[in-house]
Amino acid sequence: MLTKGKTGVTRVKARNLVKCVVWAMLLALLTANVPLDAIPRAYAAPVPSGLEGFKATVVGDVCNVRSGPDTTYKVVGSVTMGTTVDVLSYENNWAKIKTGNLTGYIAGWLIDVDLKSKGVSATITATDVNVREGPGTTYRVKTMTDKGKVYPAEVKRGAWIRVTLTSGGSTGWISESLLRLEFAGSSQPQSPPQTQPQAPPQPPQPSETAKPPAQTGLVVYPARDTLTIYSTAIAGSSQVAKLSKGESAKVIGAEGAYLMVETSNGLRGWVYGPNARVASLADPSISFIVSQSAWVVGKYPVSTVTATDVNFRSGPGTSYPIIGSLDKGDTLWVLGTSGDWKQAVSPSGLTGWVAGWLTSPTTNASGTAFTVSATANGGDRTLTVTGPFESAVVIPSPDKSSVVVSTSIFFNTSVELPVNAFEFGTIKVATSDVTINFQGKANYDVVEIKPGKVVLRFTPVVTSLDVLSSGNTDVLTINTLGYAWADVRRDGDVVTLFLPGASLAGDLPSCSGRAVKDVTVSPRDGGVDVAVRTSGQLSYQIKQTANSIQATFGVSGLEGKRIIIDPGHEANDPGAIGPTGLAERNVNWEMAVRLAELLKQAGATAILTRQSLYASSEGPPGWVPKPGEYSHSLSERSAWSQGADLFISIHNNWNYDRSISGTTVYVCDKNPNASESRRFASLALSELTLTLGTRNMGVRDSNFHVCREAASPAVLVEVMFLSNPVEEAQLRQVETWNKTAQSLFRAVQKYFGTGSFSTPGI
Repeated sequence: MLTKGKTGVTRVKARNLVKCVVWAMLLALLTANVPLDAIPRAYAAPVPSGLEGFKATVVGDVCNVRSGPDTTYKVVGSVTMGTTVDVLSYENNWAKIKTGNLTGYIAGWLIDVDLKSKGVSATITATDVNVREGPGTTYRVKTMTDKGKVYPAEVKRGAWIRVTLTSGGSTGWISESLLRLEFAGSSQPQSPPQTQPQAPPQPPQPSETAKPPAQTGLVVYPARDTLTIYSTAIAGSSQVAKLSKGESAKVIGAEGAYLMVETSNGLRGWVYGPNARVASLADPSISFIVSQSAWVVGKYPVSTVTATDVNFRSGPGTSYPIIGSLDKGDTLWVLGTSGDWKQAVSPSGLTGWVAGWLTSPTTNASGTAFTVSATANGGDRTLTVTGPFESAVVIPSPDKSSVVVSTSIFFNTSVELPVNAFEFGTIKVATSDVTINFQGKANYDVVEIKPGKVVLRFTPVVTSLDVLSSGNTDVLTINTLGYAWADVRRDGDVVTLFLPGASLAGDLPSCSGRAVKDVTVSPRDGGVDVAVRTSGQLSYQIKQTANSIQATFGVSGLEGKRIIIDPGHEANDPGAIGPTGLAERNVNWEMAVRLAELLKQAGATAILTRQSLYASSEGPPGWVPKPGEYSHSLSERSAWSQGADLFISIHNNWNYDRSISGTTVYVCDKNPNASESRRFASLALSELTLTLGTRNMGVRDSNFHVCREAASPAVLVEVMFLSNPVEEAQLRQVETWNKTAQSLFRAVQKYFGTGSFSTPGI
């Protein structure tokens, strides 16, 4: 019964009207598929973890429904793709569902739980969060988002949430562990807000362990139509974003041919130098080249290529060999002319000749013309400074960490180019000086100094050798002045490290240890040989620093060896799914724990990159990711390889063609330890195919992160194909798990030169 007066009734109606308007606005925003960043969310209530009362749609072909939340429980029925089910609860990423008279458990990654109809929002709870094209880490990164962003949630599949990204309806997938689900303006019960004063929002605080890189005053633009920003400084890594024509990003670091950049909306990643146009904010007349073999900064006459597929030749005429190709729009630095031909530096850093009638008229540089170029061609690295100076002097720093080329002219600019490759750290041009800061210390000779030109040549010098025995290992350290790298080959019990371009500081005595019988060093054409004779065919691993190469040799046997076993995928990523719903993550884990147990029984230290079936991986204690590396799961897994003797990542394959079957082992030939990785891969493949009876699909080169970034010999094993119904059935069997572990164990024994190859029981 209404007891209020007329005025009170009017006020109640007004308040109700306001509430209706507010709810209507929220509902309109949700159904319009727009991000929720601007929606007031003081009344948001958390979504129940069990998702009771939600609807879901089956996305697997024919999926088993079990009596409990695991594949070990018996099958009580099945559901087909497209079936709508009621969600009763969630447990261990399995959903308890009901459809008709059937009640039981189904794997969470086989259903899409409808979040959209309940008005659910997703609030990002971590920084630098990847948004992927599909529900798993194997899918490409579509974009990135950051802590505090709010998006309309559409569905939950396994441990992944699909959200609406833009008003145009673009969607992406985010790991559930990186967000919080809440009812956004729905009719769910909510608690009234507390009337407490709110502190002003605080800006994000920098990490206590990893400082952001310093700004450089440089920006990048696409050299052509678009410029891809990658998640790591490696070709083929996942995509973070793309720059279109006219868009730019700040340069905040470098690593070889890659530049680390930050976009206007805070996304960080890496761009490939030859695909980018680099410009200085302070001096737009400065030009840059960033490539795998040349880093150039300068002010020089320029010309633009006006035709497509233009030949770049070694001399001024069509009779000279073609050394490269140019495309329409490429900017060239013009060094000189001969008749109708122009000598120029290409965007990739190559010097050659181009037909003048295929280029635009040359535009002269404003102010003082100069170039500073650092080039690397195998063992030959040079730094060249050119300009209209009458004289110059080369001044090394007392600690040999930098060198200054001081000229008799003023460059009328101040600019610094990050390099971080070979000897070169940064190149800075200011006042009348060119300063080259090194990575470590460097050795160089002044090979030319005359009016208008200075040339320094960099080559490493082997200064000393030593072998340190510790426990079951010998560590050979080749100390150098300057950057050196090793081409490694094995001949029986002799491992030879060839250092291209290197020389010797003098006679170096041989040295020895426990596993290393003797080490001899000798010059040969083009470099230096370091020959290591060991007590048998011992395994080894190579580590490179700015002024040394380390080769670690272990004595025969498994005692004391540190082996990392990586069960592929984890709680938030089930990996491949078989035709009947078998998750790769689960199979990988079962094989990995059995291998770890065998290794422990044999005296090795076996470390799993995750500690349980559903536990997320974490990097080793004290590990801090490099700037731009992002603390993603793959980085955390490969970080365990630091100080390890071997890294084994266990996976099972998948293909759209269900008839494909067999075993493959992958390595990465870019890894310094590729040779030893291939040796173990061959042993593992032989043992697996012999024991399991699978088809031998070979040892293959790959760009897999865990193989590429590992600090030890590393392989990724694809045991069988989950997509093949016959092999999926085998992968459900404990016997297959045991046989796989035993096969890999025997391969490890042979790799480390163990005399007896018997396999302990599991």
